[in-house]
Amino acid sequence: MSKLKLGIISDCIHFQHPDGRFGTETHILLHQIEALSFYFSEVILCCPVIVFTDKKVATYYSINNIKIIAVPNVGGDSISDKLKLFSTIPKWCNAFKKVNKQTDIVYQRFPNNLNIPGFFYFKLKRKKTFATYTGTWKPYKEEPATYSFQRWLLKHFFRGPVWAYINTNEENTRIHASFSPSYQKKVWDEETIQVEERIKKWQTEKISTLKLITVGALVANKNQQLILNACLQLKKINIDFTLTIVGDGMLKEQYQNFIQQHQLQQQIFLVGKKTSEELRILYRANDFVVQAPINEGFGKVPIEGFFHGLIPVLSNLTMANAMTNNGTRGFTFNINSEEDLVKTLSSIYAQQNNLSNIILAGRSYAASQTLEAWAEEYYKTVTAYYNL
Repeated sequence: MSKLKLGIISDCIHFQHPDGRFGTETHILLHQIEALSFYFSEVILCCPVIVFTDKKVATYYSINNIKIIAVPNVGGDSISDKLKLFSTIPKWCNAFKKVNKQTDIVYQRFPNNLNIPGFFYFKLKRKKTFATYTGTWKPYKEEPATYSFQRWLLKHFFRGPVWAYINTNEENTRIHASFSPSYQKKVWDEETIQVEERIKKWQTEKISTLKLITVGALVANKNQQLILNACLQLKKINIDFTLTIVGDGMLKEQYQNFIQQHQLQQQIFLVGKKTSEELRILYRANDFVVQAPINEGFGKVPIEGFFHGLIPVLSNLTMANAMTNNGTRGFTFNINSEEDLVKTLSSIYAQQNNLSNIILAGRSYAASQTLEAWAEEYYKTVTAYYNL
């Protein structure tokens, strides 16, 4: 651990339990912050803090050198929301001032509204900074203007290293290809026995049921409806399957109605949000991760699946071919075609060729995608860049 103090600016919503612990429902970010904290004497996290309720599916910080500077939670599409956003900027700047005073270097996570004024504040202060852009790095249709603006700032005016979800490093030497880890190396080790048992079973038995899982907010961009449509087609052609949908969101009622309308209650299960440990149990109970997002910077869920010996079936976005290594670690399908997803799943069910090798290749890949590897790369790159 160095003597350096790290500040982090994030729009990830947090809350404080009555017993004083800070937590969040964004479990992966919490684990990433804890992994980074290993390299710093203190971490000051500047983020929105809302009122705690016992309905939260929460994970709490377990490391003592992480402290919170709270800012108001604002956002929305209405005019009043936008006005509230502007009125909050002075409070944000006051928080930035505290972070600047208490830390040696600042980590900014883009894109979000909080880091737009944050960019200019720390730029003017000539603060040592580094960043992650967690959205889709290449422009896409219907991309918010604020996203493209922040990406432009990072490419041309940001002071320090930037990590983005791209396949290879760009010509700009400050821009690095990155991934978004979920698990420690010890989790990879802990899953070894169950993965070996999974492989042995597949080598001696034919899969009778496609056990599918998809994880993410129930919103249009995650596109669970395409997966539901494909599952309905699987039922019609008499392919046995189960689908577990993990997450919550505005489309929950629509999906519930679809399941009931088509009498899929015995095959499709909406299970809501889950903690990291609860999700781990669900991964172990399934065989394939199916994700169909329309736009996504980096799919964390397929990597989580790799850790547990699952095989990904992914919509063919920018990172999908890299994750599946063009078929050696998983499968891809045309995002615009539920028929292509049905064809892919039907082919897996009928042929079941080479699945054991696909699992082993995914597990090998996951071993390089740990929280420890991610945090070490960030720390070494940043300290070398600033000669710290």
